[in-house]
Amino acid sequence: MIKLGDTRLDVVWETDDHSFDAQQFFKHSTREDFARHEDWISPLHFDAHTNRIALSMHSWLVRTPRLTVLIDGCVGNDKQRPTRPAWHELNTPFLDRLAALGVKPADVDYVMCTHLHADHVGWNTCLVDGRWVPTFPNAKYVISRREHEIWQARFETNTADEPGHHLQSFIDSVLPIVEAGKALIVDDGYELDDLITIEAAPGHTEGHVAIWLHAGRESGVFTGDVIHHPIQIHHPDWSCMGCENPTDANRTRARILERCLSQGTLLLPGHFMAPHAGYVEHDTHGLSFRFVDGRTTRRDD
Repeated sequence: MIKLGDTRLDVVWETDDHSFDAQQFFKHSTREDFARHEDWISPLHFDAHTNRIALSMHSWLVRTPRLTVLIDGCVGNDKQRPTRPAWHELNTPFLDRLAALGVKPADVDYVMCTHLHADHVGWNTCLVDGRWVPTFPNAKYVISRREHEIWQARFETNTADEPGHHLQSFIDSVLPIVEAGKALIVDDGYELDDLITIEAAPGHTEGHVAIWLHAGRESGVFTGDVIHHPIQIHHPDWSCMGCENPTDANRTRARILERCLSQGTLLLPGHFMAPHAGYVEHDTHGLSFRFVDGRTTRRDD
């Protein structure tokens, strides 16, 4: 649990993904790059024996004095993702973990999506009597207008018998929300309850957004896939294999990291391993990262 002003932040963990080879995921990296960071990166964030990175799949639960908000919906249960075996037909106690934090699906006021990839929208819906229905029946689902337009166009022009996992997630985890009248399609700059602001953060996808939380004198930013892994603090010019526009992704990442540094904003990524969040700092090599539990990526060499 993290407190920012009167707002409480909790992680709702779904699973960890160890399926990505480091150089497959970060195409501009080398094994030597990872070896230089091994003093802090192993074993939690990287397995040197398998050369695989570790990514957490989790949502952020935000409880302000007035609202209960869930940010990014992970992979979800029962989703058909044969092209991504680590995500295929999951069966995790995600909703039980949410309940352990004192929140039932009906208690959630808003579900906010940084973007519409399969590992960020899965719990938007659940399977009931063979149909995908909104998991959070009383919530509005906040989606970037640009992101929605792009995926709607891809859906309408798709001719594949078996669409890729991201388009399939649009079909089973976004369209049912729109059809149920639960979608709140918003533009850049949208504000929720004077505490949360959506800002464009393009690159990973064109319509990707960052979600900024303003809690009195403190602030936080939920970055989705702007940054995937803490090694990118030291290498902000590394975009991942899934970034649609790496140049824009690099620019967005550098801009947000600099803003976090200058404003003391808490960085709340979508895939960092526990404790999942922390603060961007300077060190002799450039930027470093201090997790909320005090651990740091700072190197002394």
